[in-house]
Amino acid sequence: MTQNSRGAGLKSALSLTFFVALGWVLCFWPARMLRGEAGVWWMSLAAIAVLVPGWIVVFLSTAAILRNDLSVMLVQTMIRLFSVAGTALAVKKLRPDLGIVDFFGWLIAFYLLALVVEVTLLKRHVAASSVK
Repeated sequence: MTQNSRGAGLKSALSLTFFVALGWVLCFWPARMLRGEAGVWWMSLAAIAVLVPGWIVVFLSTAAILRNDLSVMLVQTMIRLFSVAGTALAVKKLRPDLGIVDFFGWLIAFYLLALVVEVTLLKRHVAASSVK
C-alpha cells in the first residue's frame, strides 16, 4: 500500500463516517420520538454496525490486495452483507422482542445509506485510477 492509497483510504473512510454521522443526526429525533432513549440506542447500534464494515470495505478498495476485480467486489460484498446480517441475527437472537421500528428499520436505512456512499466513493476511486 502506497502513501497515496493510504491517504485515499483515509479520505474515503472519513467521508463515509461523515455521511453516516449526518444520517444519525437526521434520524435522532424520529428515533427518540418513536422509542425514547432505547430508540436512540438501537439506532446508534445500527449505525455502528454499518460503519465498521464500511471502513473495512473502503480500506480494502485502496489496498490492492486482490488482483482480480471480481474477487475484490465479492469480498467487499461479503464483508458488507455478512457483517450486517450477522448483527441482525445476533440482535434477533438476543432480543426477539425488537421489531422493525426498534432496530431493523434503522439497520436497513443505514445499510442503504452506507451502500450509496461506498459505491460513490469506489466509483470515484476507479475513475481516478483509470485516468492515471
